[in-house]
Amino acid sequence: VGRILRFMRAVLETLIAIPTPLILMAVTGLVFWRRRRLSFVLIATATILLVGLSLPVVAKMLARPLAAGAISPVKVTTSESVAVLVPTAGIFRDSNGRWWSTASGIERAVTGQRLSQKLKLPLIFSGGAPGGESEPEAKILATQIGLDASDVILETEAKNSYETARGIVPIVTMLGGDHILLVTSPTHVARMAASLRRQGLEVSAVAAGLHHQEASLGRITDFLPSAAGMGQSRAAIHEYLAILFYLLQGHIRTFDLVL
Repeated sequence: VGRILRFMRAVLETLIAIPTPLILMAVTGLVFWRRRRLSFVLIATATILLVGLSLPVVAKMLARPLAAGAISPVKVTTSESVAVLVPTAGIFRDSNGRWWSTASGIERAVTGQRLSQKLKLPLIFSGGAPGGESEPEAKILATQIGLDASDVILETEAKNSYETARGIVPIVTMLGGDHILLVTSPTHVARMAASLRRQGLEVSAVAAGLHHQEASLGRITDFLPSAAGMGQSRAAIHEYLAILFYLLQGHIRTFDLVL
């Protein structure tokens, strides 16, 4: 049953995720070709959105509000936080059956580790096994970058950002404070920070990889359609939908989103 539910969820996510709905819109336009006005509107709208969302400059414009208020890790010199928190970003299994963290997760973890050492703060990795994996994401990520139990605190029950925020509260309380230094991907900053605030924590946010994005703004390739651009737009739109879902579920409040 669990496998069937995961399969159905994967199919649903594929159908509703960009660019699939836009492709279906264009196909619908072809089906109604005899109704020229409707057909033209559907095909033209789908084409414009597909091209627009594949432009890196559009993807960056969509992502920028999600990281509003966060700072680049290179600009962090001091912090009043009691710990550095790094939420995991998913894992995948290779052909030999071994689990690995995603590139985004590694970037978060390495950035968090450097800040932990620089600021002399405890480091926390948070991530469980949302898909029923054999090991929690936090443990896999720590092992992959060479950290052991003395280097990092592992929270291994959380299956999403909301559960991460709830699971972090007792750890932060144990450390004697209520302020956390969050290190995550730029598009994930808003939802994760809001989830932590909803649990009563103070948050300073650091966007891992933000300095690379800032340095690349204005390149000619930003105005050329690409698969990478579409992927970035898709990630940003996913986050906006996830924020809306969290608001409807009561996991966060509107004012929690303000950094």
